Amino acid sequence: MHLPVNPIDIAAPASHYNHAVFIEPGAVWMMLSGQLGKRPDGSCPDSVVEQSELAWYNVLAILAEKGFGIRNVAKVTSYIVGEENIGGYVQVHKRIVAEHMPPWTLVVVPALGRPQYKVEVDVAAAGRASC
Repeated sequence: MHLPVNPIDIAAPASHYNHAVFIEPGAVWMMLSGQLGKRPDGSCPDSVVEQSELAWYNVLAILAEKGFGIRNVAKVTSYIVGEENIGGYVQVHKRIVAEHMPPWTLVVVPALGRPQYKVEVDVAAAGRASC
């Protein structure tokens, strides 16, 4: 369904992603709001690794509602507060996306919506789903 696109005449991806994916015709799209590292009760751990895991857990739970999974992810944008938090986020990101490696943009920002938030994960997914 998702065909990687990595032209040989441009620089290779700088990290764990493909430059692009081609989505086959007839796919349905699911656009998610950015997901934070929040627990169901609204609390937020201090650790960037825990926040990253929770943000991805939330992404996967939303995708699962329509029969999607990580292989349906077509694009990821990650917002990380502060350069010091990049490493913690990246280790979780690599583990979650594994060999799928969707196109990925990582943006370091000075802040998110509330001071305790360190990570936000924004995802678009495509595939066959139950509507």
